[in-house]
Order: sequence, then structure tokens, then C-alpha cells
Amino acid sequence: MPLFARAKEEAQPEAVVAAPEPRWLAGPPEAARRSLTAHRELLLRHVSSLRPFGIGLLDAAGLTLCESIVADLDLPTFTAATTDGWAVRASNLVGASTRLPVVLPVVDEIGADGYRGTPLTKGTAVRVSAGSPIPEGADAVVPLADGLAAGDEVQFVAEARFQQNMLLAGTRISDGDQLVAAGTDLTPRVLGLIAEVGHDKVLARPRPRVVVITADSSLVEPGLPLTRLTETYDGCTTLLAASARHDGAQVFTAGVVASEPAALVATLTEQLVRADLVLVVTDATDALVEALGAEGTVDVTEVDALPGRQVFALLGEDRAPVLVLPAGAVPAYLAYLLLGRPLVQRLAGLEVAGPDAAEAPVAAPLDPDPERTRLVLGLHTSRGVVPLPAREPGTVELAQANAVIVVPAGTETIAAHGDVTCWLLD
Repeated sequence: MPLFARAKEEAQPEAVVAAPEPRWLAGPPEAARRSLTAHRELLLRHVSSLRPFGIGLLDAAGLTLCESIVADLDLPTFTAATTDGWAVRASNLVGASTRLPVVLPVVDEIGADGYRGTPLTKGTAVRVSAGSPIPEGADAVVPLADGLAAGDEVQFVAEARFQQNMLLAGTRISDGDQLVAAGTDLTPRVLGLIAEVGHDKVLARPRPRVVVITADSSLVEPGLPLTRLTETYDGCTTLLAASARHDGAQVFTAGVVASEPAALVATLTEQLVRADLVLVVTDATDALVEALGAEGTVDVTEVDALPGRQVFALLGEDRAPVLVLPAGAVPAYLAYLLLGRPLVQRLAGLEVAGPDAAEAPVAAPLDPDPERTRLVLGLHTSRGVVPLPAREPGTVELAQANAVIVVPAGTETIAAHGDVTCWLLD
């Protein structure tokens, strides 16, 4: 036995590392429900329009021009003959008639190949083809049949009008003309005009890059087999991706991913390299809020008209906006319509506009919620709007609907044939 026995070390309890507190975008979660308008304005204050840069014309189709296009050439670029004939100075044919014909020597012939020839001297004529340049000094073209050619001369028996049968340079576009103003939508017709004056690029904001992620272990991507009775196919990713693309975004999808917060946030941060906006469809749990808050700044609150808690975060070095949409096709779509679409519009540099609204009589009575605005899917026609059945709606009902009926909180029951406000869907 050793002389000095080592005393047994008491096991020390492991230190508990506290999870970092979330960094709040607008302070800790509010107890009061935030209005839809106030929440949308908060989100928009933290999202800026993308910077414009030079974009090739074909890639710019559908974007908005961020510069004014000014012509630096004339169109047509030269004065051309509109008919086969004789290029002359009209003053040389003053007084020409059958009794007193004017005979001019033909000094040149110009085809439609772009050769202008030497300047026309006084008292001479040049034979020209339709579309050919007019020689400098000529100010009229006499039709070919109105001049009688004889050897190297041509005889005229009528006067010529100044600039007759000529398409003057710069009559369509003149050097220095403003062709397209900043803010113009780059339609195919506008792009064709810009190309015709020699531009191959325009200054425009790129399409916002939107990444769509759905986190739900019970969902399966379309095309794969269902392996459990509890599994269903994921329609939200396609629904939201198509909506963002319809709004002008360049869309990427990450498919269905694990809903465990740490894994979800890891997947999300990997997508930031190609995202100006990330849409995440999942339940807004406390664990998810903490995970997002550990990576950036986060806002969480209840919002009138939308179910559950609404979560918004800014992540990464570029503080890319992340909008968490509630699970379920209809809640996710309505949250995108009211919150996601305005963010896409802001990124694209467009005026932020809400859904088109219309007043219409409702075909059936509607009961309001005493505390929050109700949004009811409906079918809008020229005779009014019909609420869809009140059962739990999904993609089937959403596909049938073309409007959302707005039922304000705390009002009396809206009777059949009473007027309601509708938001019209695409």
C-alpha cells in the first residue's frame, strides 16, 4: 500500500451552458396582437431594394428600367430613297414641262448596299434604288418612270417637290432623344427598341432570389412514394414557389427538410448564399425562435388575421430576411400574400401594393371572430361572392377560390346579401 494514498476526487458536476438569448429585432415579443399593417411596415423597414446593375437584354425581360435610355444615333441613320428613281436637286427642275423639258447628265448609280457616292453637283442626276442612300446635295427623288433616260442623260418634263420620295435621316429617332424613361417595364417591345439603338445591356434591378423551404416530417415530396399512413404530399413548396415566381422572383427550393430547429436553421443558413429572401413553412415553436435568434436577429408576434405567431429574422453577414410562414397550404399562402409578396416587391424596387380589393354582396351569412379578423376563402362572380365551406380548407379549396372575404373582428354577423370586402386572388 502506498505511503501516501491519493484521496478520491469527488466528481464535479458539468457546467450547464445557458442557451444564448435571442436577439430581438423590435424588442421582446409583445403581449398585444400587432395589426397586419403595422407588422408589414416593420418587415419592410428592414428590407431594401436590390442594387441595380447592367443586365443583358434577354435576361432583363420583365424587369424595371433603372436608367433613362437616350439615343446616340439617328434612325434612319441616313436619308434614303423610297422608290427607284433619280436623285436630283429640286431647284434644277423648276419650270420643267413637256414644252420645256430639263435634261440632266447622269453622273452615278447607287444601289441599296449602303454606298452613298460622291456629293451631287448642281445640274446633275444620280440613278438610285429604293432604300439606297441619297447622295449629299440631292433633295428630291423623281420616280424612275418620270425620267426618260437616253445614254448618259435623263430628261424630265415635270417639276419635283422638295424632299419627295425621301425618308429623311432621324425622322424616327434623333440623336439625343429620350427613348425610354427610368421606371419603365422592360417589355419585349421596349427591349426591341433599346436593341435597335445599339444597347446590349440595361441598368436594372435583378429578380429577387427567393428560397422556399418546407420543414415537416409528415410531408413527402411529390414523385416519391408514401410509406406511412400519416404521410401526405407536400403542396406548400410548389404553391409558394409558383407564387413567388409569378411575382417576378427567381425561385429555388430546398424540398422538405427536418423540422428539428437546429437542423432546420443549419439548412437555412446554407441557403443564404443564393437568397435575397427565405420563406420557411413550419410551426413557429419556441425552439425555432431561439435557434434563429442565436444566428441573427428575430421578431415574433401575433398578427391580426393570421394564425399563430409570425416569425421574421435577419440572418447572415448580409442580414438576409427570413419569413416563417405557418404550416398548412392556406395559412402559408395567405401569409405569403400579405407579408411575403410585399417583401418581394420591395426587393425588386417596385411599389408595394396589397391585394386588389372589391366590394361584393355575400351569398351566405358570415359570423365574425370577436378578437381577430377572419379571412374566408370565396368564389367571386359578377353577382357577388360565395363563401367556400367552413371545414378545414386546404389546397383543394384554395384552387377553387379566387377571392378572400375579409370579416372584421368584433362586428355583428354579416347577413346574406350584405356587402363585404374581398381581396381578389390571381
